[in-house]
Amino acid sequence: MKLLFLLSTLSVSLASVLYPRANNLVPTVSSTDTLLTPGGGGTYPRLAHLADGSVLGSFTAFSGGKNILTVTRSTDGARTFTPWGIVATGTSNINDLDNLQLVQLPNGSILATFRNHDKTTANVYTFYRITACISHDNGQTWAFISQVDQRAASGVNGLWEPFGRISVNGAVQVYYAAENAQNDQDILMRTSTDNGATWSAETTVAGATTTGRDGMPACTTFTTPAGAARLLCVFETTEGTAPLFTVKSVESSDDGRTFGSRAQVFVPGGSQNNAGAPFVVTTTAGTLVVSFMTDEDTSAHTWASGASMKILTSLSTDPPVWGQKTTVLGASSFWPGLYSRVDGSGTVVGCADLNGAQCRSISFA
Repeated sequence: MKLLFLLSTLSVSLASVLYPRANNLVPTVSSTDTLLTPGGGGTYPRLAHLADGSVLGSFTAFSGGKNILTVTRSTDGARTFTPWGIVATGTSNINDLDNLQLVQLPNGSILATFRNHDKTTANVYTFYRITACISHDNGQTWAFISQVDQRAASGVNGLWEPFGRISVNGAVQVYYAAENAQNDQDILMRTSTDNGATWSAETTVAGATTTGRDGMPACTTFTTPAGAARLLCVFETTEGTAPLFTVKSVESSDDGRTFGSRAQVFVPGGSQNNAGAPFVVTTTAGTLVVSFMTDEDTSAHTWASGASMKILTSLSTDPPVWGQKTTVLGASSFWPGLYSRVDGSGTVVGCADLNGAQCRSISFA
């Protein structure tokens, strides 16, 4: 019994070192679920703020043998949503559409990026694309504009999970995962200075000097207490833990032109467990919040099944110091994302696929 007590104490001590409590960053998760679509369903939920004050929700729906990249709209700060538009539709058994993400351009148009792959009915991929579509009416109707990147399938060389942001100079940056081999994947970035019509050559954000599956990037900007601007990008990776996933990050001090060394964000507890699909935002109060899915609360080892959506918080220090681990949605929650409300409340909305695309509000005290 004494040995068990010592082991328990050691476990608590280690947890407090890895994910310490931090003043003024204690999360409270609402028990109210918000569906991104009144009819339910959908996966890979993401939210985007528009200049008119509305919020667009995006997700992949499945109906009639098709993947449907769907947009809904909220006019009450992401508390309720109504149907709004469809970006693209593909036949599920030959066209893999997913990973939809929206960003508003400086000229007011909305740019959508997503994976858009061809495959055989035997589920063998033949062509990979990160496709861009554009809307000039706040996301109601959409038209193809360009391919951010594309390649014919050759071995293991897929393209996945784009994330778009607007740089300080108004250019569009799209970050995405690109496979080099079964055990190696990098995070790449391309830039457009003409609102998504054409794209620069790729730059490598993470993975150039490491071996591991770096994937599912998301980025946010923050200002350090000294007033320095930073761009923080998080991603999942198997570097050093293959085949298991943890969450790491890289930082840029020049708005994404170059990135520094990798830092650990989260390592799941337990044995042989995973953490992946991260997302990160900065609240209006300057708090950094990172989300991810992890199966650390189960020993079933059926990843990604059994995962819960959790968050960590940090002050806007450089580097961030993550703490206050909190569960937002229970098992099985897939492909979580975050949205920072701009109403001055400092609250965040956390979304995941828990039997459909749903969200909960998160406040901090």
